[in-house]
Amino acid sequence: MVSDSKTEKKMAKLQEQLRKPKTKKGHRFLKNRESKVNENPKNLLVIKGAHTTDAVRSLLTEIGLFRKPLLVQLDRRQADTPFDNVENVEYLCKKNDTSLFCFGSASKKRPFRLVLGRMFEHELLDMQEYKVSDYQPMHNFASTECPIAGSKPLLVFQGAAFDHDEKMKQTKSLLMDTFRGPTAEKVSLMGLKQVFVFSAVEDKEGNSKVVFRHYRTEFKKTGTKLPHVEMSEAGPRFTLAVDRVRAPMPDRWKMALKTPKELKPKKQKNVTTNMLGQRIGRVHVGRQDFDKIHTVHHGLSKSKKLRQEVAASKTAAEP
Repeated sequence: MVSDSKTEKKMAKLQEQLRKPKTKKGHRFLKNRESKVNENPKNLLVIKGAHTTDAVRSLLTEIGLFRKPLLVQLDRRQADTPFDNVENVEYLCKKNDTSLFCFGSASKKRPFRLVLGRMFEHELLDMQEYKVSDYQPMHNFASTECPIAGSKPLLVFQGAAFDHDEKMKQTKSLLMDTFRGPTAEKVSLMGLKQVFVFSAVEDKEGNSKVVFRHYRTEFKKTGTKLPHVEMSEAGPRFTLAVDRVRAPMPDRWKMALKTPKELKPKKQKNVTTNMLGQRIGRVHVGRQDFDKIHTVHHGLSKSKKLRQEVAASKTAAEP
């Protein structure tokens, strides 16, 4: 008799809810996994498939360098790909407390494949599999300096396909989460040491591909406040073509994008924004008495009013 996977998942969730921690460390561990207003930084889980090549392992290692220290890299190989057995990936992501995963494999049918995916509430949200071509590792370039751990990179997406094609929109979102690095409130200009450029191009058949380039920046003095910026390619270099896609469910995607009430900006009364993005406010003032306002003709207005009152009194006194 074949067991239902959904029933097993529900039973596992119930058992986990009934299981209570017995130590303070266990309480802190479970509390850290609870939903928060400001979520923890997303960790990346790097997984190797059952069959890999030197190029696949090199690419996974270099992607891991960009994610340090928000990285968990497994040495043990996984037999099934995420598209064949997603439950195994969900278990590994939950065990290692990671929201992102990167899977690399190579087979006779699919020689060089890279899978990027995301989790929501410890279950798969979405993922894409890419065919990797034109790969060149970092050691083939002159600038081989390793990126600083925890540095904030600059991401550049160029190409109309990122805004009009639904698959490429999902690709842009996955690449942004994978390469964006840690969340930072403020970024120093001198701290922007690396730039990731993603270019959407079309091949002869009309299919969209993503060309990846990694550059190092160097700031030189110019005698002014703005420095002269020089960019040198540091690698790796590769091209991604979307192969298999697992799109997110509309209801789960809506829940994943939901903003907590505490983070929503409070609505200000009588403040609007026009088409140019300018904020326009209306100010309500009380009734103004122009006779008491000091203006350029303040004295003349008082004398004119006084003459009018005198004339009115004389008119009223006449029989």
